[in-house]
Formats: sequence, structure tokens, C-alpha cells
Amino acid sequence: MAKHCERIAGVVCEIEQKGWTSIDIYCDTSSLFSNADRHQDAKAQQEAAAISSLLEVHRQGKIRLLRSNVIRRELEKTRSTAQKDALLGDFLELVSVANDEKVLGFDTQHTDPCGGLVTTPLVSDVQDERLVEKLHKELNLPIPDSQHLAQAISNDADVFLTRDEEHFISQRQIIETQFKIKIRLPSEALAEI
Repeated sequence: MAKHCERIAGVVCEIEQKGWTSIDIYCDTSSLFSNADRHQDAKAQQEAAAISSLLEVHRQGKIRLLRSNVIRRELEKTRSTAQKDALLGDFLELVSVANDEKVLGFDTQHTDPCGGLVTTPLVSDVQDERLVEKLHKELNLPIPDSQHLAQAISNDADVFLTRDEEHFISQRQIIETQFKIKIRLPSEALAEI
């Protein structure tokens, strides 16, 4: 079998050799289409158009756009019902990361003297709490942003897709040097496909 390589979003994938069919791109909340599309400035509209194009490539199976419950937790804070519904639709169109929640343990309570029990799992929305703390302290990222990046890294995403220039794009060289992940704006990822 001939070695076939594709360059997508700055990552060389040896598709036939490793059996890969696509590249994994983790999306943070800012890269959901409805978040970009609601702004009327030219930059936001350019990124919204790029996100729309990436979604089409995702539907074709050439890339996988990934999500985690960190996004869901953030979008549930949206005040506008219409915007919340649009963001939920965007969220559901993405593929869930393989390791979305981590079971930390179980809380079991005895509910009656005859032996009735109620057991509740204790879960975290992130795989690696230590990595979240490291990202928060070393990169001065807000906790939700640290959780997004930790989920992407823990799930071996190739690319972290974001419109957050202040926290991610401005620090991309530091992040890309420390971790095996590319930080890209939607327009940049689209241009590299």
C-alpha cells in the first residue's frame, strides 16, 4: 500500500498507514457558528463564513469537528432563548470527544432501614484537572478556557479552533511548543485544508 499523506490544518496525517480518515478539530464555544454569525463586523462575518465552510467539510467526513460538555455548560448560561437554541443546534452538529467526562467516584446513601440505596456518580467535565490548573496558572487562562484546552489536549485533537484572540491566538506559539496541538482561527484552519 502506497504511503499517502494529506496536509490539513498544518498537521501531516499518514492516512493509509495509520488508518485515519480525518483530522480532529476541537471547537471551543467561540467557534460555534451562531456565536460568530450574531456579530455584524467584517471579521466576525469572515470567521462565520469559515465556520460554515468547515461544517460542510465536516459533513463530508474529511474532518471531525469535536465538542465537549464544557461547551454545553457555557451555552446553557446564554440569556436569549433564541440564541441558546441556535447554539445548542450548533453543539449537536459536532461530534462528542471520546473522553468527555471522568468518573471521580460514587456517593451512596442509605435511604431506608430495609437496605434501600441511592448511588450517584461524581463526575468531572474534564479529563485532567491538573492540566486545567497548569494552563490556568502558566498561561493565565480563565478556568473555562483552560478546561476547553485541556479537553482538546486530553482527547488528542490535532487542532484547537477558536475565535478568542486574547487568550489563545496571542499565545499560540507557547501552547503549540508545549503541547502537540495547533491553535487556529476558523479562517486559518479553512485556508490550511
